[in-house]
Amino acid sequence: MSIQIRCEHCGKQVVAPDSAGGRRGKCPYCGGSNYIPAPVSDDDLVPLAPLDEDEERRRQREIDKLLRAEREILAESGGQPTVPLEQREDLRVEDLHHFVVNYCIDMGKGSLSRARRHIDSLRQYGTMGIEAVNDYLTGKHKEKALSELPPKVLQGFLTQLKIDLKSTTF
Repeated sequence: MSIQIRCEHCGKQVVAPDSAGGRRGKCPYCGGSNYIPAPVSDDDLVPLAPLDEDEERRRQREIDKLLRAEREILAESGGQPTVPLEQREDLRVEDLHHFVVNYCIDMGKGSLSRARRHIDSLRQYGTMGIEAVNDYLTGKHKEKALSELPPKVLQGFLTQLKIDLKSTTF
């Protein structure tokens, strides 16, 4: 038997022997260190409790009640629910900064698939996405959360993000 995991650094499927369970091992593709969980036997599994249908209906009624109350409060205060970015007519470059910040943080953590999603999100805004990256490259905008990354690493992430965005922007 073997243990299958997905490398937390490169995302590739890795197979480890049962004897490696509970220890750390290197990915054969990228060399990243990964925790290999101990194999689970049927004896270790705990059966789920049966679903209480009445409790589920009560819970759903409470959720519905809270949603109605939220709508009433918004209506009374004249507030409007937040409009998704892609539907906003008054979109500004600053509204895209969170994609840039999250991209850099995910790259720093080695979460490449999550970073790719931020690139895809920025791409849909064309040149505004590139402007958002430029705000960080030029120092026009700073984010405290990015101060944990070494400056040269951050500069490299931002430069690569800009290149990726430019390669698909028409």
